[in-house]
Amino acid sequence: MSLRKTFPVPLSLIPIGLLLLNLLLASSLAVVLNNFPLPLLLPCTHHLALAILIGLGVMLVLNFLAVGILGKPWLVRSWLSLIALVTLGVLALWLGSYQYSPLRFSGESTLRGFQIIQQGRNDKFISSGAVLVLQSDVPTGLSALASVPDARCLWSSLNGGVWDDPGSCDTVYLAPAAEFDILTVRVTPGCNLPLERGEIRISILP
Repeated sequence: MSLRKTFPVPLSLIPIGLLLLNLLLASSLAVVLNNFPLPLLLPCTHHLALAILIGLGVMLVLNFLAVGILGKPWLVRSWLSLIALVTLGVLALWLGSYQYSPLRFSGESTLRGFQIIQQGRNDKFISSGAVLVLQSDVPTGLSALASVPDARCLWSSLNGGVWDDPGSCDTVYLAPAAEFDILTVRVTPGCNLPLERGEIRISILP
């Protein structure tokens, strides 16, 4: 005797169960993606909203693939999920927009941190205010990671470090012959958001 015959599941509950599964997987994926830098697929969109959109989009694509493979039986089971995923995606796009959202993002940080590029080492990501250990006279690539496109940056060094281009968000830094340095970047993010300031504390090895 099959398990389905022993414990029959009403057909009306199947779309609800599938919806809950889709939302659980989409939210889990969004939580993971929110902890990493994401490509600026949509201009002037909040980082969390972008992570949610990607999570919902992945589940929407998987459901459409299942409909294409399994046909009408899967469509009957997934119609509620498809409607919910599209609706939540439109809602996330609207609420996450810096330009059109009714939410206020004036106090929201758009500087996601910094990418550190060193020859012979794997790239790493640090947050603003972190301490970075470098050798003097060894060039290091620095990228200020803003969550909005067309951001403009201006770098400065407390102890006279040398810059390849202090007016770019992606630049190369050469530590001075000192014990430490403090790097400051002023980010103008655009999208009608206020100017933001970030900082990296440098411990310099001889």
